[in-house]
Amino acid sequence: MAKGIGASADILTRTRDGQDLNLIWTAYQDALASFNAARQPLIDLLSFTTNKIIEDVVAPGQEAFEEATEFGVPQSIRPMPAPVARAYPFKWFDTRSSYTFQFLAGGPGQSDGASSQQLDTIINQVMEADNNLQFQQVMKALFNNANRTISVDGLSYNATALYNGDGIYPIPTYRGTTFASGSHTHYSNTGSSQAWTFDPDDFTALAKLVEEHGYTRSNGYGIVFLMNPTDANATIARFVRNTAFSSSTVVSLFDFIPSSGPNLTFQLPPGFTLVGGIPANQFAGMDVAGSWGQYLVVTDAQIPLGYCVAVASRGGSSQTNVIGIREHANAGLRGLVLKPGNNNSYPIIDSMFIRGMGTAVGPRGAAAIMQNAASYSVPAAFAW
Repeated sequence: MAKGIGASADILTRTRDGQDLNLIWTAYQDALASFNAARQPLIDLLSFTTNKIIEDVVAPGQEAFEEATEFGVPQSIRPMPAPVARAYPFKWFDTRSSYTFQFLAGGPGQSDGASSQQLDTIINQVMEADNNLQFQQVMKALFNNANRTISVDGLSYNATALYNGDGIYPIPTYRGTTFASGSHTHYSNTGSSQAWTFDPDDFTALAKLVEEHGYTRSNGYGIVFLMNPTDANATIARFVRNTAFSSSTVVSLFDFIPSSGPNLTFQLPPGFTLVGGIPANQFAGMDVAGSWGQYLVVTDAQIPLGYCVAVASRGGSSQTNVIGIREHANAGLRGLVLKPGNNNSYPIIDSMFIRGMGTAVGPRGAAAIMQNAASYSVPAAFAW
């Protein structure tokens, strides 16, 4: 992207071949808007906002009743929690727009200054960059399997990933299932690079990693598989109940049911009945490929090939989502903040655009990722 100060020479009304520049600026704005529209639903599905800085993680103890005796007094319960602190990171990010006075008012030999469309396009570029910043921060927090060390008031804390076998934080027992914090991980792999990418057992195992921590339908959560559409079309979209998938020999427990749509014709063989209905074609503003059993399959080209994410969801921007976006404690410094620059009069007019934020995993068991590989590695596009 071009950098520098907008000058009077940048004021154009027509291209060399006679095209109206205002129409081109408008088309450019539409393209930027489409970028934002593609990213924002994924941000909303995965994240929630918080101004919490430090959070204590405590594993609840389990007590038991004693059998009563006629004269005996039971032992007293004495809770002794041992909290382990973690924190949400925070950094400032900024960019700048800068114009000369003559760019805005018109220079020698020019009847007018920059058009409103040209100025709007510059602002829209800023907004697109802000949206991309949030998207990158959320996806990096999700896909990176290592905790990060951050400093808060001179003290070091961990910004956590999903469960990653760090052995630092206790993992709550759920319905009798205990988890070894030193080995339990939600960054999994298929064991080898499979020609068929993912088979039915891979999806079942991935969903189980999330469900066994209480993220179930009975508790108000739906499990959504997030996949690149190329992977979805080659794998789960081809699953047929009681039929082995591809050369994997793994039999599917369910039929894949494509989502509803104006061009969809869904015809069942004689004697078969559809139980549960056809899934809607959108969920939280994202494209739904279909459903497999109780799981919704959502496709997005921004998910790297060879990866599948299972995420527990109650909808977009829910406070129970997996990634926390920390904002400033001062409400006036949240979101995209506009400030005048050092030069705000003549001959250079500056504007500063500022975003303060940081991302880390909140509920560590609310998502799990599987890679089609012998071991998990962070996608290059989302490495810190």
